[in-house]
Amino acid sequence: MMKMAAARSSYSLTDETYHSPSGILLHSRTVVEKASFVSTGILTYAEGDILEIEMSEYKVFELGDTVKLTVYSPGGIYIFESTVVAKDHGALIIINPPQNRNLFAEKRENPRITVKEDGRVLSVQMADGSDRLLEDKIDLSVHNVSVSGIGFTIREDLRIGRGAVVHLHLDLGVEMACRAEIARTERTENGEFYFGAQFIDLAKDKANSLRAYVLKKQVETHFRTKREETAKRVFK
Repeated sequence: MMKMAAARSSYSLTDETYHSPSGILLHSRTVVEKASFVSTGILTYAEGDILEIEMSEYKVFELGDTVKLTVYSPGGIYIFESTVVAKDHGALIIINPPQNRNLFAEKRENPRITVKEDGRVLSVQMADGSDRLLEDKIDLSVHNVSVSGIGFTIREDLRIGRGAVVHLHLDLGVEMACRAEIARTERTENGEFYFGAQFIDLAKDKANSLRAYVLKKQVETHFRTKREETAKRVFK
């Protein structure tokens, strides 16, 4: 059974012992160390905010443990500190510190997590700066979200395009009011209107809540996908 800790937004990163432009690669041998215990595993996943280390002694580590990782990659030896946020049979999930992501040779960016959540459009500021009043709050459906942006649909044609700023009220486990600038619009097959938008000036507490939500969903999605792939191999 997958276990997950409450997300924390503090990270620390030590100076790397050595690194080259090739960066950290998946399947690198990785030493995970906490107070009075050291174990070795394999780095098997690295996307957005999370790293997965597969190891046989995963049970010794507890959710919330501060750990030091030493990654022995073809690109060099990398040392950094982080936190265990989830674990499942044979694996630990550890936060990938933001300042650590440029070390990875594979492309790393803020992941957009597929979700099914609700919200409302409260008001609209058009691209020319004029405010557009809404007689009623417009219901929306959230389809994907990241720490930097959101994708949502509405049924009404508000006739807004790129550059417009929308004031939203979202239910992402916690209620969150925010502003976002429209970056993409399209009409869906079922006649709804899809918008991709970037968050604007999120307050620190809201940004932390959003990051915790995205981290939780990313871990859940990763373990679900992993189990589905394992089941497919078993039943082939």
